[in-house]
Amino acid sequence: MNMKARRFYFFCWGVLLSAISTDAFVQPKSSCTTRRTGVGGKLTTSTLFKRHHESRTNVCILKASLSETIVESVASRTIPPLVESLFVACSILILAGYHAKLFAKEKAIETKSSGFQSKKVKTWRQYQADTREDWARHVRNTEGWLYAIQTLRNAITSMQFLATTVLSLLTLITGRMWDLLRSTQNMATRRLLTLQLISIVLPMLFSAYQFIQAVRLMTHAGFMFPVKADNTKVDNIMRQTQNCQWTGLRWMYLSLAPISWAVGDSRMLLLTSLGLLLFFKSIDKQPEGLGYDEFQGSGI
Repeated sequence: MNMKARRFYFFCWGVLLSAISTDAFVQPKSSCTTRRTGVGGKLTTSTLFKRHHESRTNVCILKASLSETIVESVASRTIPPLVESLFVACSILILAGYHAKLFAKEKAIETKSSGFQSKKVKTWRQYQADTREDWARHVRNTEGWLYAIQTLRNAITSMQFLATTVLSLLTLITGRMWDLLRSTQNMATRRLLTLQLISIVLPMLFSAYQFIQAVRLMTHAGFMFPVKADNTKVDNIMRQTQNCQWTGLRWMYLSLAPISWAVGDSRMLLLTSLGLLLFFKSIDKQPEGLGYDEFQGSGI
């Protein structure tokens, strides 16, 4: 509705309100409420008060009907169901397709026979996993147990903080959306809110679970370092901790998409998915300037 149409709309309601208010003051006399005193035929105070109350009641009724009309006009401008389904499907395909391509790329890198060439194209997750595995090997060779325990303690604290943050946000979001579900009578709206709630809860629960798994594995590694000094199993455990941390962060980032869908609409979901795609492309590539090749070639 443009500005001129909106002004005409409110003008019509104003004319109707004036007409009803005028009719309220020219109603026929009632023997119970209308009494005239004196020669001038003035209305009593009780009659004026009652008619004023009736006019205020009519105004409230018109305001309520006007509000309902505005809500209906806003609802009529929502996205058609077919277009909304298309936006949601495109958002899912964008994020799922990107990660399928990323995992296929990492698998191809791991199966390459040329080690030096494969290191040049490693992703950030592979880079961090290799670094933690080499770090565990360095700790075993140098017997730096105190340094290892301090580093693991800091990492465990950060993982606990991330898990607590995700669960706290999930509690707030779930409580708010549950209140909306209880107060909504439209079945279509209830189904949509239920779908949005599930799409928010699942990635956030997966994220918290991965952070907790990272804490569990780091705790095992802390006990195994001085006891299994010659065992390479702790190296693999440290590699798994990085994979858990990466997966937890990735699910936490992905939860932004359904949150934007619940706050806005399917258009907001599509825009958020495109933004996440650009963000993932910038952080999944191999970091530059960190001396990865020199670190791997040093034999640590």
